[in-house]
Amino acid sequence: MLKKLFEKLKDALKKKDAGRLSVEPVSVLLPQTKDIRSRLVDPRFPRTALYEIERAVFTNPVLSQVHNLVINLANTGHTVETDREELKEEITRLAETLNMDAFINTLFSQIILYGCISAEIVVSDKVDAVQKLVRVHPSTIYFAYDQEKDLWKPYQMVSDKLVELNPHTYMYIPLLTVDGSPYGIPPMLASLSLLDTTDALITELKSLANKLGLIGFLDITFPQLQRSPSETEAEYQERARKFLQDTAQDIAENISKGVLLHFEGTQVEFKEVSVSAGGLKEVLQTIEKWLIEGAKGQPALLGFSEGYTETWATVSLHIFVSQLKNYQRLVERFLEYVYKLHLTLRGYDVSDVNVSFAEPPDFRAKEEEEVIKLRAESIATLLQAGVISAEEARKLLEEVL
Repeated sequence: MLKKLFEKLKDALKKKDAGRLSVEPVSVLLPQTKDIRSRLVDPRFPRTALYEIERAVFTNPVLSQVHNLVINLANTGHTVETDREELKEEITRLAETLNMDAFINTLFSQIILYGCISAEIVVSDKVDAVQKLVRVHPSTIYFAYDQEKDLWKPYQMVSDKLVELNPHTYMYIPLLTVDGSPYGIPPMLASLSLLDTTDALITELKSLANKLGLIGFLDITFPQLQRSPSETEAEYQERARKFLQDTAQDIAENISKGVLLHFEGTQVEFKEVSVSAGGLKEVLQTIEKWLIEGAKGQPALLGFSEGYTETWATVSLHIFVSQLKNYQRLVERFLEYVYKLHLTLRGYDVSDVNVSFAEPPDFRAKEEEEVIKLRAESIATLLQAGVISAEEARKLLEEVL
């Protein structure tokens, strides 16, 4: 029955075009010309956003922490599996030469910042080995759609120089794309909308602290200066102004040393400033949480526990671990291609190379162990009571473990 259905499907496909029938929308919109520059497409977001994300990670403590956290949790160390020992030895030598562990950190950083891996494999002059790996900034990458071959061809543009990249040695692996666009979407893109608000709030807090201090300010009243009979009104006002200006500077310097000097008869009063610190703290925490979420991070991992139930905290941690695994898979595919290319250039008959990272940390390992223990005890109770057989108990334990 299945064979007949399969044959019927093949016949139906033969009657129609078995290839692709749909088209990329960009193929209709782009000018039908051989000028490649006019056929280059842009991402759905401004290219300058990539540099804004870089700056934010360098200067914003929250995004910097998200960036650092993901790299350190994602790079759990990788292993390489091959079917022959000599292949593994060759790969080990290459990994040491390229300082692969450090390079992997930069690949994870690319994914976090730009939403893709963008790197070129440099082959030796004799074309007998992989010589080095070079990261290519995604902001310089442009794609043109080849309608005849139904693929996106990568180019690099620096200043006015356009270079067609070799698809055998250049790899662009996006984490996520939108339909009709080959460009990866940066995970932190949504956080950019909050950066101006965060910077403005921090500036306001700094200004408030400089003007008022953390808890208040001093109100100092000096005795009125006596006007000399020979002074004009303008001269007297200038002398009084200069006296207050010089005295204020002296007092500020002495207060910083823990000393306050003044003349007898001078009145010193501390003016407490009532600022809703709790409100400011709440606003700042809210914006920081939004920043983390906009950067595809999980606030619970950075110490934000308020407003989150235990169930949601568990869900968010599982989501974060899944994100780390997605990042790891991109790096695994890149490394597999690098290792296979190197072995092929070295003259080896390569059947397969598998790269895998260790599992990301399990943030709720203790709770899961308790669940497994309880289930195992329940199965043991059912076996002792004769409700299930030994074989049934073994199968149930295999499912639990």
